[in-house]
Amino acid sequence: MKAEILPPLTATVHVKTGRFGLRLWLPLFLFWLLLLPLVILALPFLFAAALVFGIRFWASIRATLALLAGFHGTSVEVERPSARVFINLH
Repeated sequence: MKAEILPPLTATVHVKTGRFGLRLWLPLFLFWLLLLPLVILALPFLFAAALVFGIRFWASIRATLALLAGFHGTSVEVERPSARVFINLH
């Protein structure tokens, strides 16, 4: 697989409330590994639905992977007077 179509593999979450802060590194690749068996079980149903609705199956799979790959470099910042949350996807 090309690196451009891989979903984000790690995330950094930084939560700061008042004087205290918590920084977490989350391995998203473990989430993708847990999700993989469910996706494999769902593929026949998705293929049948694609046939019924006239959707190109492999094109929709590529589009889904491209959508997930688009999350690379996403940075979310939420700030309130009492707390701040930063999420970065790598």
